[in-house]
Formats: sequence, C-alpha cells, structure tokens
Amino acid sequence: MRKLFSENITVQLIFLSLVVFLSRLPFLSAGFGAEEDSWLLPITAKNIALSGQYELSRAPGHPLQEIIYSLMWNAGLFAYNLLTAIASVIAVLFFALALRQLDFRHYLFASFAFAFTPIVFISSTYTIDYMLAMACVMGSFYFLLTWMRNSSSEPFALRQLILSGIMLGFSIGFRITSGAMLIPFCILFFPLSKGTAAVRIAIGREYSSRGIFILCITTVAIGILTYIPVVKTYEFSFFTFADQFPYPNLPKVFYIITFGVFGTIGIASIIFYKIKYLIDKISLKEKLLPAGMPVKLFLACLVTIAIYIIFYLRLPQKSAYFIPAIPFIILLFGYFLSSRAFKTFCVLMTMSSFLFSINLTDPLRGSEHSLFLVKFRIAGQEIFIDPLTGPVFSDYTKRLNKIAFTEEVFRKVKAEQRKTFLICGWWYNELKVRNWHSEENKNVVLVFYADKYSIEKYISRDYEIKYLPEQNIYNDQYSQMSYTDSVAKPYM
Repeated sequence: MRKLFSENITVQLIFLSLVVFLSRLPFLSAGFGAEEDSWLLPITAKNIALSGQYELSRAPGHPLQEIIYSLMWNAGLFAYNLLTAIASVIAVLFFALALRQLDFRHYLFASFAFAFTPIVFISSTYTIDYMLAMACVMGSFYFLLTWMRNSSSEPFALRQLILSGIMLGFSIGFRITSGAMLIPFCILFFPLSKGTAAVRIAIGREYSSRGIFILCITTVAIGILTYIPVVKTYEFSFFTFADQFPYPNLPKVFYIITFGVFGTIGIASIIFYKIKYLIDKISLKEKLLPAGMPVKLFLACLVTIAIYIIFYLRLPQKSAYFIPAIPFIILLFGYFLSSRAFKTFCVLMTMSSFLFSINLTDPLRGSEHSLFLVKFRIAGQEIFIDPLTGPVFSDYTKRLNKIAFTEEVFRKVKAEQRKTFLICGWWYNELKVRNWHSEENKNVVLVFYADKYSIEKYISRDYEIKYLPEQNIYNDQYSQMSYTDSVAKPYM
C-alpha cells in the first residue's frame, strides 16, 4: 500500500484533494463568513437574480462570482461556501500539477503547506472570491509551465498557452488584481535561465515574444469580456476600490500581513529558515540564488511577492489580499532549503492553522479560547494568544459569535416599538440577510453608516438615533465628522 502511494501520482493527487476538501467541510455551515463583504455577496446575488440587472457587491466588482451566485442565490449558505471549498481544492491541485512540471522535489509537502497556510484555509471556508480567483491563477500557472516544457518539441502547439491566458482572464473576472500575475508570468518567457533545472521551462528566443503576445492578448480579452456587465451598468465609474476608513495603525498593518497570513508558527518558521539560509550562504561565501533554481523563476517569485505587498500596503485591510504570493513563497523555500528542512518547514506551516492563535478578546466579534491564553493590549485593543487553538478555530468561533449577536439584535429590532434609526456598520449586511424571510419592522430604519445630513433628517422625523457597539466611532470615521456621540446612544 505504501509503495502504491509513493509511486502512483494519481493516488497522491486524489489523497491530497480528499484531505483538503474534508478539512474544509466542518467549517462551511458557520454563516457566510466573518467579514462583512462575505454577507454582502448573497444580498447582491439576490438583487441580480430578482431584478435581472447586474449589480456589483463592492468596487471594482467581482462579476464572475456575483453572476454565478445570482444563479444559485437561494441555495443557502452551505452551497455558497461549498463552492469556495471546491475552488480551494482546484487551486491546490493545479499548484501540485505545476510543481510536477518543474520536477519540484516534495511537491506533495509543498501543496499541503499551501492548502493549510492559515489564511488559505480560512478563505476556503466562507463566501468570498479569494480562492475562486486563485483556482484560476494556479490553473494558468500550470498550463503556462506545461506549454513551456513542451515548446521545444511542439513550438506551435499553443493550446496550453491559450488555456493559460483564458484561466488568467477568468481570474480577473473573480478578482481584478489577479491580472497583475501577467507580469511574473511574462518573466518566465525571458531567456535568462541556466543549469539543468532551468531546461525544464526553457523556450527558444524566437518563441518568447510570440508567447508573451498570445498570453497577454488572451488574458486581457477574456478579462474584458468578464467585465462587460460591469461596464454596461456603471460605465467606467466602477474602477476604484473601497477605502472607507483611515489608514490602519502600523502594528495592525504588520500583524495582518504576517501573523494574519501565516499564523504564529508559520511566520516564526519563515523567519527562522530565511535567517538560517542567509547565514549558511554568507558563511560559505556562496551566491544567494538557490542552486538549481531557474533565474527567471526566481525573479517571477520575487516580483509576485513584491506586487502583492504593494497591493496590500495600498489598502491594508485583509490578510487574504496576500494569498496570490503564498504559493511562490513556498516555491522559493523549496529551492532554498535542504530536503529535510523543507519537509519540516511544510509541516510547521500546516500546523500553524491549528495552534497558537492570536485574536481579539471582544465577546461580540472576538474568538473563543482555552484556559491557557495570554492577554495583552496593542493599539488600544485587548488581544490574546492561545497555544491550544489555531487561526482556523479562531475564525470559526468568531463567525459563530457574530451570528449569535446578530440574532440578538434581530430579535430586539423585530420587537421594537419606538421609531429608531439604527447605525449598524459591519453588522448591517448580516442583519439584512437574517431578515430575508421575515417582514421588516417599519419602526426601525437600518443603515450601514450615515452622514450628519441623514441623521438630522431622521431626528426631524422624531426618530431616536442609535448605534450598535463601536459603530459611533466608525460612523464618524466613515463620514469624516465628529458628531455621532452628540446625538446617538447605544442600542444594545
């Protein structure tokens, strides 16, 4: 049995797919997700389905996801989340297949490390676009490497190259920033590589410019096609992004792109092995470029990481913005480290999803924890680190806590007898979804946030102005004023 597994690639890939899929299943029923955008998607899908008119959930639009969900808008949250889980399996499979094209050692370890990196795992369990886009990006990467590997013998067989462009174009339809992968992918066409490993993805000079042209034209054409509903509805006003609040403080910016992405064990492993690699190279006076790694692949990895760091720093709100860089970080470590060290690195990255979580202690939107937690304060917020719970469990319990509080608010709103103007903030979408199959209480007006003019209009109509926890602070930030506390009171 062990011999069959070690020698049969199909068995290995089936095993990988099953483990990844089954690991997601227990988390698919905990609402649409912890972030408010994940609750906005089913609202948008319902509006599109019932009106027949395209509507973006948030700028600059995610048309493929929004339209797909509109076809299944009333299927229930499990179906929505199941689609994301399946996409994560596809993304991991394509990554594994791409590594096989590179003759990458320990491709199975690398694939598990990608699948179980905390932010990848978490983003695979709820209604959001990150893994849908990554399935297409990894598919594009695989087809591109397949074409490059075969281009010396079949230089004009462009099917895989066109498929690569199509997949990358689809990824734009799910998440527009995926289009930036054209830059590192085009680097792979450059005739820069030396060494035996580089031959695996080498192409002749005469086909480089042609290949770049075909990949770019196909990607851009498909990407534009996916955005036709957006342009038709909004013309070009959609081409922006949601920057609702002031730039976060530096500790939060740092946390989101480090611990928020890789977890405590993961980020510690990255730092340790990177420092060890540099010390070994410097002490032996060797070049920093990993032995046997194609130069153009090394550059493509570095450029991908740089691009998504820049994207993140432009709007440092979500750890998931950095997901496209994760497989290329793992790829680099596969060349950086010895066989044994890389296996250990992958195991640690996998463990990081299940141990040493860091999260808020807030009872409404924080996470559950064990008795062994340690509490501390950063930038005015109480945080805990718990060695016995991991980021995946923290996200899951956070989702359950938010659902419980939303239910409490919903029941109070349904029974409300007074005319109430309720500022809901990040609870707004969840409350709207909860109210789908109920008759709205006409005494209560639910709003996301409100400016001074809107508040004063409802005051003049004898409405009491109330807000859900913390939303007085964020309402002022959102509307760029200092006014809410002077006229509003807590609702709960």
